[in-house]
Amino acid sequence: MGPPSSADTRWGNLWNHPHRSDHASLEVTDVLLVYRLTTIFGYISSVLLLLLILILVILQNVFRNQRLFDPVIKGLCRQIPRNFGIKVQVEGNLNLDPSRGYVFFSNHVNIFDPILLYGYIPLFLRGIEREEHFSLPLWGTIVRQIGNIPISQRDTKSALNSLKIAGKIIKDGTSIIIFPEGHRTRDGKLQTFKRGPFHLARNAHTDMVPVVLKGLWEVKTIHSLFVKPGSIKIIFAEPIPAQSIQDTSDRDLRVKTRGLIQEILDQNSDA
Repeated sequence: MGPPSSADTRWGNLWNHPHRSDHASLEVTDVLLVYRLTTIFGYISSVLLLLLILILVILQNVFRNQRLFDPVIKGLCRQIPRNFGIKVQVEGNLNLDPSRGYVFFSNHVNIFDPILLYGYIPLFLRGIEREEHFSLPLWGTIVRQIGNIPISQRDTKSALNSLKIAGKIIKDGTSIIIFPEGHRTRDGKLQTFKRGPFHLARNAHTDMVPVVLKGLWEVKTIHSLFVKPGSIKIIFAEPIPAQSIQDTSDRDLRVKTRGLIQEILDQNSDA
């Protein structure tokens, strides 16, 4: 998943060679202190930004115009990772046609994924999320108010109904974000893709766009609240045409999409 950072190397050298100078020890301590302070600042500022996003979403609902403050909300979403010291580089977004809707399929790494995608996809869009997320403090209220679609991982009938709702939204010109792995990676590796999302892509009769989030595992893992400042990439692959989706079986489409995302991850291992 990429070479260790200089801070990781210094920490590893100090651990393996405990008799190194106090200067090296202080240097590592200073770096870790900066990381901790950046993390604390990031979480506090993110809560404030999410509260502002919630207010804007509620106002959109009051005025019955879901697009009223969407550019502002996207800007706030882009600011959240910056507050953690995360630099974002975007590739391939010029391949997108702003006049149409897409189904975006992305690998799922950590809590930043939906915020990054909402902020950096230059289209009006909504997401399909695990129903448990709709009960979370603050975030659950935001995703309910904004119109994201809850999906059950235990009730097949309910999940299929959620996919039908998503299909109707896409036909109205709204793009959809979905994480075909179904959950965040536990080890930094790309997980097996679920079948349901590809059934949605076929029934939506629209182009599908694989998206690769690269470098996020090095910034934050699922096992820790700690966030390490760093650089990441959001890479948009070439859209897969709707006709090609119709001509390909769900299984082959799943294999092809996962293989494409894995290939881009491997090619950009220096993110």
